[in-house]
Parts: sequence; C-alpha cells; structure tokens
Amino acid sequence: MRKIFFFILICASCTQPNKEEDEINANKVIESVKSMSKLGTTEYTLRKVVAGEDNQWYSIGSRRIMMMCKAHVVAGIDASQIQFTDVNTKEKKIKLTIPPVELITFNIPANEFKFVDEEVGFLRGGFTSKEINTYQRHAEKMIKKQVEELNITAEAEKNAILFLDKILRSSGFVSIEIKTTPSKSLL
Repeated sequence: MRKIFFFILICASCTQPNKEEDEINANKVIESVKSMSKLGTTEYTLRKVVAGEDNQWYSIGSRRIMMMCKAHVVAGIDASQIQFTDVNTKEKKIKLTIPPVELITFNIPANEFKFVDEEVGFLRGGFTSKEINTYQRHAEKMIKKQVEELNITAEAEKNAILFLDKILRSSGFVSIEIKTTPSKSLL
C-alpha cells in the first residue's frame, strides 16, 4: 500500500504544472545576453598577393617582389549595448534593438607575410625593410578594401539576429522583434 501511495504522490507532483518553469526570468536572460560582450558572428580568413617592381631609369637592373599575406577578420556586435525595449514575460514577448555591426578583430600576423618571389638584378641591392613595410601596408589596405566589397556587415548583422532569436526562443520567448541600428563602414 505504501508503494502505491508513494507512486501516486510522485505522479501527482510530475503532472502538476510548475509555475516557475512556465515563467521566464527576463532579468536572467537579459543579463546572460549582455554578458556575451563582443559577439563575433562572422569570421573570414582573407588572402592577398602583392607584387611590386622597382625599375628606375637611373639604376641598372630591376627588382621585383611578390608576397602573400593572410588576414583574420571577425565582425559582430557589442552585446552589452543591446537595448531591450519591451519585455513581457506573461505573453512571452520581447523587443530589442541591436547596436551597429563593428569590426571586432582585424589581424595580420607577422608570420602570415610570406615571400613568394624576390628577383634582384645583378647590380641592385635587395629590398630594404622600409620598402617591405610599404608593400605590407599596401597589402593591408587591399584587404580592408576587400572587407568592404564582401559586405561582411550585412552577413554579421544577419547572423547576430539569428543567434539572438535562437537564444531568446530557447529561453521561452515566443514573440521576438529585433530591430537593427544602421551600421557604418567597418574600417
């Protein structure tokens, strides 16, 4: 008899709705989202080949150089700047505005600059470190231009919206409205 009573007690406690599970702890959800800080939503590895030639009329012979570089780019949003404008836990609705997309990292490690080819005429000296730095800066400018052409901003914004929507839905929200703030150039 005790076993049956204990079983009925367990079944009764399992079938009764748990009010705490039905309610959304909005403050906990908002704090969790904002604590993500810099939320990288798009990552690219970009490669660029830079070639240069020094064939001056006053020098005998020419110099050519070709180098390749690789850059790592991460774009996303600052989650701590998300503005939650309307939170209704009873109706499970939430509205928020995300900040503009920003470039979180733009990194060209020194070991990612590799010489592909260097050709120096018989009567010429090699490229100086100052000249090599000039080519490296040129490669960096070309990669930054490529970042703009790839429209990484739109992709990062779309991914941020998808990610936040998924997080908020898994937290119990049913109606989610996410507005964006117009983004400026990443660079």
